Amino acid sequence: VALIQLFALIAAGTAIGFSLGRRRVAGTEVRLRDSEARTRAILEGAADGIVTIDEGGIIRSVNPAAKRIFGYDAAEMIGNNVAMLMPEPYRSGHDGYLRNYRSTGRAHIIGIGREVEGQRKDGSTFSMDLSVGESQVHGRRIFAGIVRDITERKQVEERLRASEAHFRALIDGVRDYAIVMVSPDGRLQSWNLGAERLYGWSEDEALGTSVSRFYPLDAIARGDHRLALETARRDGRFEDEGWRLRRDGSRFWAHMILTAIRDGDGPLRGFARVSHDMTEHKRTEDDLKRARDAAEAARAIAERARKQAERANVAKTKFLAAASHDLRQPVQAIFFFTSVLAHKLRTHPAQAVLADLQSSLDGLNILLDSLLDVSKLDAGLVAPKETDFCVSAILDRLAADYTALAADKGLFLRMVPSSAMVRSDPALLLRIVQNLVANAVRYTNSGRILLGCRRRDGRLRIEVWDTGIGIPHERTREIFEEFTQLGNPERDRTQGLGLGLAIVDRLAKLLAHRVDVCSQPGRGSMFAVEVPRAAVYKMAAPPAVGRARRGYEGMCTVVLIDDDPTVLRGLTLVLKGWGYDVLAAASEEEAMVKLAGTRNRPSLILADYRLREGHTGTEAVAHIRDHFHFDIPSIIITGDTAPERLREAEASGLAILHKPIRPPVLREALRESIGNTGT
Repeated sequence: VALIQLFALIAAGTAIGFSLGRRRVAGTEVRLRDSEARTRAILEGAADGIVTIDEGGIIRSVNPAAKRIFGYDAAEMIGNNVAMLMPEPYRSGHDGYLRNYRSTGRAHIIGIGREVEGQRKDGSTFSMDLSVGESQVHGRRIFAGIVRDITERKQVEERLRASEAHFRALIDGVRDYAIVMVSPDGRLQSWNLGAERLYGWSEDEALGTSVSRFYPLDAIARGDHRLALETARRDGRFEDEGWRLRRDGSRFWAHMILTAIRDGDGPLRGFARVSHDMTEHKRTEDDLKRARDAAEAARAIAERARKQAERANVAKTKFLAAASHDLRQPVQAIFFFTSVLAHKLRTHPAQAVLADLQSSLDGLNILLDSLLDVSKLDAGLVAPKETDFCVSAILDRLAADYTALAADKGLFLRMVPSSAMVRSDPALLLRIVQNLVANAVRYTNSGRILLGCRRRDGRLRIEVWDTGIGIPHERTREIFEEFTQLGNPERDRTQGLGLGLAIVDRLAKLLAHRVDVCSQPGRGSMFAVEVPRAAVYKMAAPPAVGRARRGYEGMCTVVLIDDDPTVLRGLTLVLKGWGYDVLAAASEEEAMVKLAGTRNRPSLILADYRLREGHTGTEAVAHIRDHFHFDIPSIIITGDTAPERLREAEASGLAILHKPIRPPVLREALRESIGNTGT
């Protein structure tokens, strides 16, 4: 009541005197009652709690918000010491604070907002903002406290602090990437451990300095650091690769991304700069370029040895130098030309040089095919076709393929026959076990290799044992990573490329087959793949390469479409050498013009997938088929390994061959496609 009267008197703006006449008193009382009603409505509707106490700390009034915040009814609070709403140590010190204030007049809380702890009826404590004001009512001191529960705000602040701490710990824990904040004028504002590891400067040495210190003198002269900041400020992001400097003056090849940081659509706060050491990647690219240059030189020598007088072949020797970023196009052309040369130079002294070139191309082809396999698996283009079949189909095939190879190394390969039925994709399972057997032969110098099966808990384990070099236990997972070869530190390409087990790992995951390895250095290894046993025992066809009928070449016309003139010419020579009539065209339009002059339906269409001006080989096939009103057998060849291009080619439903295609593989594909139609 005292609080209501206080606010009512202030609202009325006057003092009521006892000397007024009765009429004047009555009018004033009416205004006072109106004022009290308005004040009561304001207090009851307030979102913050309001508690009034007297000089002794006794609660005189509370509003509904205060009851809700503290959990008490008004009757439970009014008349009691306000200390009941405080936890220790505030409770014990409250009365002493009031006495000190009354005697000295020094205030520590009154008139000042502060953050304190409150205590609810159930004993729980919470954070609150408290503001205390003092007034006089009828000559007595009244203190009004306004309370706001800030528990939710404190929780948000705590989560924010935890998030910032977590983010900082995350950034500091990244050791392979330099992650720093840069001010709008290009000065370093933060520095993580990865930056210290990459550049060599400590945080104290780096903060406040310009990002230009990372750049060599020639890059600074060009203004590369300023260009990065200006581009990121304008476009929001800048990405670059180039040489950078460490504290000790050494250089490394870095990949850098600079991202602008803004307050929404507001002013620029700075930049986030992420850098990574790409020196090894750059060195690998340079090595590949040198290898490509060496291949170009070898091909030029072979071409000149075959016929130095034919200047027309200069275009053949230059096509690699003028080739685009796509390495598969020139490699494909080399395959076709060496195939033609091999036939024409069988007794020529240059045959030995040509043989070396073919051997080098075989190594390069293995690398490209393995990378393609990995790309196809990563792109999700390999769809398992599970069936029930007898595992003997795989065992017999591998024994036939590798027994002689093992014997050439002085090894004894033994295959234990099995009639077990399994459920899997025959071709993909064959590839898994084939890679395991090939590795066993490759890394075993003496002794024997055992290929066999064990039945276990409704599954069949296909195991490959060898007496090879073995693998340290701590590195048994590492061997399934790309380009990992523990027994080939010299990177001898005759020992493979380190992709076989990476493909095994991906195929096994695709098929949901478990792969185990057990090895002891110096004694040998055991690799096993677990396959579900077939629920229904029925014999399926073994995973063998199909055989097409022979003898069609001399009667067949092949429409060949490829926009690379070198590949087009080389493939034309190869096809003609096999006895095919060839209608060669660099585009769909050219092919349709040539076909318009003949009534004979071609036997097969062989088209590159990506043609000029955005056209594709699948479109060309569809238009030629429409022209002849017949589903002519067709094969798409492609050098693209990007996942999206692979998906597009596979979606055509046509047979796909990936460049570089070895001539024997292409010949078999042509025979099979034509033979299956009975053309």
